[in-house]
Amino acid sequence: MMIRSKITGYIVLIAIVLEACSLITADVPLDEVAGRQVFENADSAIAAVTGIYEGIASNTNIFCGGASVYAGIYADELIYTGLSVPVVEFSNSTLTSGNTTLESIFWKNSYYFIYRTNACIEGLIASQAIGKALRDQLVGEAKFLRAMLYFHLIQYFGDVPLVTITDQSFNEHMPRTPLVVIKAAILTDLDDAVELLSPVYPTHERARVNKWCAKALLARFYLYEKNWAQAAAEATAVINSGLYQLVPADSVFLISSREALLQIQPVIKRYQTLDGQLFIPSGNIRPNFALTPALLNAFETGDKRKTSWVASKIVNGISYSYPFKYKKRPESATDVKLSEYTVLLRLAELYLIRAECRTRLGELSAAISDVDAIRQRAGLPLISNTHAGINADDLLATILHERRTEYFAELGHRWMDLKRTGQTDSVLQSLKQGWKNSAALWPIPATQISLNPSLVQNPGYY
Repeated sequence: MMIRSKITGYIVLIAIVLEACSLITADVPLDEVAGRQVFENADSAIAAVTGIYEGIASNTNIFCGGASVYAGIYADELIYTGLSVPVVEFSNSTLTSGNTTLESIFWKNSYYFIYRTNACIEGLIASQAIGKALRDQLVGEAKFLRAMLYFHLIQYFGDVPLVTITDQSFNEHMPRTPLVVIKAAILTDLDDAVELLSPVYPTHERARVNKWCAKALLARFYLYEKNWAQAAAEATAVINSGLYQLVPADSVFLISSREALLQIQPVIKRYQTLDGQLFIPSGNIRPNFALTPALLNAFETGDKRKTSWVASKIVNGISYSYPFKYKKRPESATDVKLSEYTVLLRLAELYLIRAECRTRLGELSAAISDVDAIRQRAGLPLISNTHAGINADDLLATILHERRTEYFAELGHRWMDLKRTGQTDSVLQSLKQGWKNSAALWPIPATQISLNPSLVQNPGYY
């Protein structure tokens, strides 16, 4: 467990110091004296940073449940079987600026955690009482988390306010920051994280960030920016680190997974993961989120991922298939033995990133080798045996297909892939009634614009 025996005495103090209203436009009660005290002690400084991870694990947000569910139904992965109006808007891809789920899970929670990372970075840099090695590690973790939050925010909203300080008198009037500036800030944070973080995990589990996590996110960032050579180089560094390996499909999401780069440790009593709670139906109730027929048909015959990561249930004579990557629902016992952690980064993505980049760089043989590593784990025929002479266009299509079946209903990967490859209209136009081009960006929550008139709404919304 995350050094809890050492940090319990600091929880109340840190909660007071780092408690921030989720709205960037509201006052934040930050006591400067208490803030300095937190970062004048090694244990409380560690607790301040690990408290961000625990906060992420404590409610539905982009990383825990949010993107997996809502980006999944917004795209073409999931069908919502319920009647909640905010969720139906996601399912129909007809979001409105008044959608409360959009605001709470994707906007408010994200800025809440961004505020906490900013508070930790400021406090740690100003502290003279903490050793350099520890300070570097903690600052590196906070910068990584801030970069990951902004990376996801821009996928959904486009330009957003780039908040990097805790001065609310400044933050509450911030307009949207140009995308190019936000991307530069993400890159700076990740470059800093690579320099500051140790290649060794700070705990015996993979529930906090190390250098390889920062390089993995850099590889993803460069892929999205179409910097193929740099993305391939960062992915290669992680793959060659020797710390990770692909594991059988039924072991990927376990605590002990050697494939996981970064996991989030559950903190809610009786819960394992929020993804498991949201996806797995209880009793005789139908699943709230069922897999689309198109996704089910995308799996090749014999794919072990479908066998291990998809479950089915018949309710009132109707068969529903649903995501089963995480296999534990909340339990009635209070002393639940944890077996699953939420996985934020894993090795399979690095192989697929490198495969795509190598293909675009004309290195087809090496790209096939990377794709085959994923297909071999899935129990599928290897491309090197069946289509050794495949051309670049067909190989790219194969890689994107592998990403779809590897990362379905997981952290919004499918939605982000459709966006970065320019396929949102071609894929979703025929599936979503009322789909419009402007739906590729989500609306800025109306409440936020009301509180901060400097914010401008995305096109197509009011």
